[in-house]
Amino acid sequence: MHKPGLGNRELISLDLSGAGAPGYRLLPLALTLALSFVLLLFGFFNAASAETREDSEASAEEQPGYVYVDGQRVIGVFGSNGPLTKTERVKLIQSRLDNIYALHDFNAEEFHPVPDEFGTRIFYKDQVVMLVSNEEAKSIKISSAGLAEDYIKRLKAVAEQYKQDSRPGRLALGAAGVIVGLLLLTIFVSNLSNLSQLVSKYLVLRVQTSFKDARAKGAVIKDLLELSVTFLTRTFFFGFFLALLHFYIFSALNFFPWTKIYGLQLMNKTITPLSSGLHSLSEYIPNFFVLMVIGYLTYGVLVVLRFFFDEVSKSNLTLQDFDPDWAEPTYKLIKALTIFMALVVAAPYLPGWDSPAFKQIGLFIGLLISLGSTGAIGHLVAGVVLTYTRAFKLGDRVKIGDHVGDVVERTLFTTRIKTIKNEMITIHNGQLVTTDITNYSSKTKEQGLILHTSVTIGYDAPWRQVHELLIKAAKECPEIMEEPEPFVLQRALNDFYVEYELNAYTRHAENMVGIYSQLHAAIQDCFNASGVEIMSPHYASLRDGNEITIPTKERSKDYSVPGFKVESVKAK
Repeated sequence: MHKPGLGNRELISLDLSGAGAPGYRLLPLALTLALSFVLLLFGFFNAASAETREDSEASAEEQPGYVYVDGQRVIGVFGSNGPLTKTERVKLIQSRLDNIYALHDFNAEEFHPVPDEFGTRIFYKDQVVMLVSNEEAKSIKISSAGLAEDYIKRLKAVAEQYKQDSRPGRLALGAAGVIVGLLLLTIFVSNLSNLSQLVSKYLVLRVQTSFKDARAKGAVIKDLLELSVTFLTRTFFFGFFLALLHFYIFSALNFFPWTKIYGLQLMNKTITPLSSGLHSLSEYIPNFFVLMVIGYLTYGVLVVLRFFFDEVSKSNLTLQDFDPDWAEPTYKLIKALTIFMALVVAAPYLPGWDSPAFKQIGLFIGLLISLGSTGAIGHLVAGVVLTYTRAFKLGDRVKIGDHVGDVVERTLFTTRIKTIKNEMITIHNGQLVTTDITNYSSKTKEQGLILHTSVTIGYDAPWRQVHELLIKAAKECPEIMEEPEPFVLQRALNDFYVEYELNAYTRHAENMVGIYSQLHAAIQDCFNASGVEIMSPHYASLRDGNEITIPTKERSKDYSVPGFKVESVKAK
């Protein structure tokens, strides 16, 4: 008789069910589906005959140890006995039974109970197999003699089952089952590829039909769906093939008494983890509903917040001292805080929350944050500060340090500006807090931006005429506002010339450089047309014969340019 395998593993009986697949007109494929279903039942009925080990929620110390014969559980050990622990007792009893069943003259009828003061001992002939103590029997509310009799019945039943399985007729039936199963498996494998391709093409065709008129973005999604459908279909059929192969090997081993133990061990090693996972999943269902409630409430809060801040940003809803431009960043900030709080509340309900792996991952993430987030947190805080100080917003023309450009992106960590040369400059928000920021666009809609430029004209040009020419030049520029009117300031009376500053209003801060260019061109045209030179004269003169620099219109009528008075002096 084959020596039974050992191990404290639970044997799980399979419980499989399936629904018929849609019929196809192709006869070989339909036959494959039918035969594969028969093969599934073939594995199911063989697996269902295996005895399973009962699940227990108790700890390892409270669970009984089991002794197996020919892959079947026959004896339970519920505690220690003297110096022997429960595990040691299981190993000792298992070893004794292995040796007994391996005897060439083994006879199960030789098992018999012998009561004593400690309980009931089970003997095989004159050899002690085990002691069923009174304490063990009491723990399951039965007498030691009754429990011993139950164990002996199981030992005899295993031997009788082995004898039945070893009969020539049963062995021949098992061999036939192995051959038939191999034939079914071969037919299935030979048609599996065709079936997989057929299903994949059908699903891909459905995807293509749904995206028939898709544009570029839809085409990308269509291609992605096609790849996903093909991959999932092939994965499903490959997994289906592995499952059938597993069932066939298990069934083939289970047909013969000498290999049954290996079949049971194979099934135990594959089905037990799956069963444990399903059991854990069933226990996790209440937590799953809690997570669904948390997720639903969080989603509802975010929807309400989104609607509220959208109305604020559109000025349909007004909050005192709250700028509409703050609506979007405020929503993002509150959204992040809401999601973070939801994760904190939901974390204890996640699977594996109390596991060491989960704790190690949390420790690692915390370490990364503590080591690498000092600067990031500073930039994050600076980004929030900049949001509510209203230093600038998207699209504004700003000057930050030596850089002038339009704000094209603002995040909690960085700000990007685009210069007139199409240069993208990224500035960390932490630097912006300590840097002067000039915003050219903040007042353009209300009052307009004042652009100013200077010219220096000699004292011989009347200042009133210079003012008129500068204002005229400003009004000729299309992007200069008519109201308020441009104005001129005399900034300095230098030694040789007057410095005039033209100031003009515009609402187009984003085109400052272009407006300056138009303004300078108009100034030249106006001054040239009036005969006024734009220059800064410098004089090196002998005043006794030079013409005075007072404007001609303001000189006295009898003024004449004096000549140079040159005298010769004889040396003494």
